Amino acid sequence: MIHALLVDFRPYLQYLIIFALTAYAFARGAGPEKQAGTIMSSMVVLYLAYHLLIPEGGVYDEIDLGHLMIDLVVLVLLGRLAIRANRIYPLWMLAAQLISTLMHLGRGLDTEITPLAYFLLIHAPSYIQVAALALGLAAHRRRVRRFGTYRSWRTS
Repeated sequence: MIHALLVDFRPYLQYLIIFALTAYAFARGAGPEKQAGTIMSSMVVLYLAYHLLIPEGGVYDEIDLGHLMIDLVVLVLLGRLAIRANRIYPLWMLAAQLISTLMHLGRGLDTEITPLAYFLLIHAPSYIQVAALALGLAAHRRRVRRFGTYRSWRTS
């Protein structure tokens, strides 16, 4: 029973975790944590809006242009954050986003990729991003308790 609930409501559970992490980032995080949470929450909102406006979206037999556009926007935003932030976890989030974004290119170049593989490789990296954000928030809180406030952004 619980397994069936987790399978059926997996995306909603992930959305809830992302929104909760974003709320925690705004309550206890610094600038990079707030931006990372905002980017992740915005990605969820864009994804839900895409599927609400275009219910037939999410066809994985060919390149899904809606998901490609969302992934490109998130890639640019995470790239900007990863370059500017005085943190390591945004680099992990960027790397996961790069996997997802490049899978669209792979799908366009090789039509032999199964729809399931395409689906998994554009959605699964978001779990890495959620874990990176959670670990980044925990590391930030630990550093603040241990050393006090510290620089959020790179100076060079």
